[in-house]
Amino acid sequence: MGFLPGVGSTEMLIVGIIALLLFGRNLPNVAKNMGKSLAELKKGLSGFQDEFRNVTREAERSVNYSSSAASGAAKPAAQERPKVTSEVAASDDFSAPRFDLD
Repeated sequence: MGFLPGVGSTEMLIVGIIALLLFGRNLPNVAKNMGKSLAELKKGLSGFQDEFRNVTREAERSVNYSSSAASGAAKPAAQERPKVTSEVAASDDFSAPRFDLD
């Protein structure tokens, strides 16, 4: 099966038999409730993803990356694009790059 690698038809049949033994006549209701729960989970994740995208778009719009050479006048250091330095301490092997605002 493409959606579950490593799980064949025999394994799926065994899982189905176990589910039938455990839930019996309630199996349709259990499957229905699990489907509803999965749908709610997908809705929640979709809402979270939408909110995350909106926040990142707003953050990208609020950042102004204009160079001081193009305008001719020196701008404050807070508005210039930070420069990435490659200085890494021995204890910071897996840390984020450091930025200099010089």
